[in-house]
Amino acid sequence: MKKNSIPKNLLQTGMTLADRRYRIDQWVSDNGLTVTYKGYDTFRKKDIIIIELFSGQIMQRDPDHDYKVECKKMSDEDLFDSMKEHMIRRAKKLIRMYPVEGIVNVLTYLEERNTVYVIEEYVEGQTLDQLLLKRHSAKFLPEDLMQYLAPVMDTLSKLHGNDLFHGAVYPDNILITKDKKVVLAGCTNPMEDVASPQLSGIAARNDAYAPVELFVPEAGRGPSADIFEVSAILYRYVTGQPLPVYYDRVNEETVTAVPEDMMTRVMKFQSEAIMKGVAVYDFNRFATIGQLKSAICPDDVDYESLNSDLGVARNFTKEPFWYRYQKNVKRKYLLLVGGILLIAALFMGPELVGVGRSVMTEHFYKKLIEKDTAGRFEMLMELSDSELDMYTNNYRNQDKSLTDEQRSAKAVTKYYDFQLEKYVTQEKFNTDRNYYEYMKIDCWDKEIWVTYISDWERVQTIYSVVPEDNGQYRITTIEADGNGVVKEDICYIVYKK
Repeated sequence: MKKNSIPKNLLQTGMTLADRRYRIDQWVSDNGLTVTYKGYDTFRKKDIIIIELFSGQIMQRDPDHDYKVECKKMSDEDLFDSMKEHMIRRAKKLIRMYPVEGIVNVLTYLEERNTVYVIEEYVEGQTLDQLLLKRHSAKFLPEDLMQYLAPVMDTLSKLHGNDLFHGAVYPDNILITKDKKVVLAGCTNPMEDVASPQLSGIAARNDAYAPVELFVPEAGRGPSADIFEVSAILYRYVTGQPLPVYYDRVNEETVTAVPEDMMTRVMKFQSEAIMKGVAVYDFNRFATIGQLKSAICPDDVDYESLNSDLGVARNFTKEPFWYRYQKNVKRKYLLLVGGILLIAALFMGPELVGVGRSVMTEHFYKKLIEKDTAGRFEMLMELSDSELDMYTNNYRNQDKSLTDEQRSAKAVTKYYDFQLEKYVTQEKFNTDRNYYEYMKIDCWDKEIWVTYISDWERVQTIYSVVPEDNGQYRITTIEADGNGVVKEDICYIVYKK
């Protein structure tokens, strides 16, 4: 279900790929080269990530022909073909390497709508930048950073060994999962083409971390770019300041401060290693990512004793300026929102109640649709009478002398529209759109009917709320696909409240 608004020039919630197998559920990001969506594999019943090759600077869509992609200018078609070629090449190599520890693995790729789609595993976690921002330290020890960057370096070494480079090793592309695994995302972006003049100012190229070769069309691009970007991350969090962009350094107009001279706890050999890694020109950097790793954390160094020699006179626990700034902004924002809500509560009480109910309804249906058959039954069985009235067509409290048909006819039937994120009545039940997705829940004395209707399928699940003699509950699923073929399944589950 749609969580945030998708721009009109991108694929919309409910659209599908590969003959309806992969469904677009949510827009995640757009870096100027590719668009990332959260999706769902209807065959394997798993969340996935869908990467679409679509650069808004040179490409556009034809909404009248299934949102097919085309170049805005004929002169950009060679660049578009190159981007497709590079993205497919990357995807093929990663598929052959599957599974790769430490990256968001590629499952397959598709060529549809005149562009390329890469289907990746769904990995949930916080970015390296988000994680470090929570630490109340203005500057970090290289050893602390290496617990996250060392796995990234090992992963990059595998990619380099297979004639691949990443090209966008930024803190936002490094994910830390709940079980503390470090995962590198964005491996299929066609960074070979990022320096093309038509793609100026794209987010896929972060000035604070990108080397000069990602800006110069004639330059060669390869593993050395990754070495620069990892070193730039070290510089950023060791010193507390971003590395000056290449065009301020290339003619030495800006003298780049050396980490060891910036009130840091970095050792001289580590400072030298970082500066070698961020050398403007690739021939001055390390030859391999492994050399950078060994230079930052040699195996024969006693870090504990060396760190103790630095003394304790300096204060390294002061909150970084960007952390204090964000806290102040957040505090002012909360005060402003609180004041607005207080005023709104006085003048718009009923409207706010309606908004609150709408948010609760959206949350309920989002959670319900993600559950399996048994999970939905548990959710529905645990609803209170008031919640049944809110989320379902509740016929239980009506006149028991009436038949089910009479009770149904007497009530106003409501459908939840996943596209509009609100209820619609039977009269408003709209099937004119190319893509639609509804759910209707009918509560009877002895049964609950859950009907899911979309442009590609119709599934009705009937839950018996009265247990059989053996204490189990009967569930009947009646499914009709897009061709009208009906399939009926009956199963039983044990439910304990």
